Amino acid sequence: MPDEDPVRQELLWIAADFRSIVLGASADELDLSSHGTRWTNRQLLFHMALGQNIALAGIPLLGLFSHLPPGASRRWSRLLDSCSGPYNWVNWAGSAAAGQVLAPQAMARMMHRTTGIIVHWYSRAGSKALDRGMTMPVRWDPYFLPWMSRRDILEWAPKHYRHHRAQLSLTTLPGTLDGGADQRPGP
Repeated sequence: MPDEDPVRQELLWIAADFRSIVLGASADELDLSSHGTRWTNRQLLFHMALGQNIALAGIPLLGLFSHLPPGASRRWSRLLDSCSGPYNWVNWAGSAAAGQVLAPQAMARMMHRTTGIIVHWYSRAGSKALDRGMTMPVRWDPYFLPWMSRRDILEWAPKHYRHHRAQLSLTTLPGTLDGGADQRPGP
């Protein structure tokens, strides 16, 4: 996989940016409210790391459903969509609790490890493996598409990350990475 590959670069950027955010954040600011969520910055950071783990979990899950008849993932996604209310509560409560328990440095290690696994898999995956996918529960995330391939879920991760990065209220939030172009989240 060439180093210039945009999917690979975005995934690696997430891990590097996350580490930079965690190392630069003061303990006081971590416990402040984030913008537009009920989480503190610390809890939102955990949720951002969790997003990378969801991308990792998507690799085998989308692969599995791609081997089943198409109706299987449609039915599964409909079931998950019907549970979006409880899912949203568990998503919020889980990140709120884990964000208080897990130290930010441990979150950074988790993000680094998870990203390494994803990038290693991606560098060995062929186009056929990347094209495997399934119907998705679109009520679970605003960036989920009705049908997503493994490549799509790896492209979803930076969208999810940037969305929540923009909600951090940290004054130490880095705007650029490695002196390159502005890396602040988009709209």
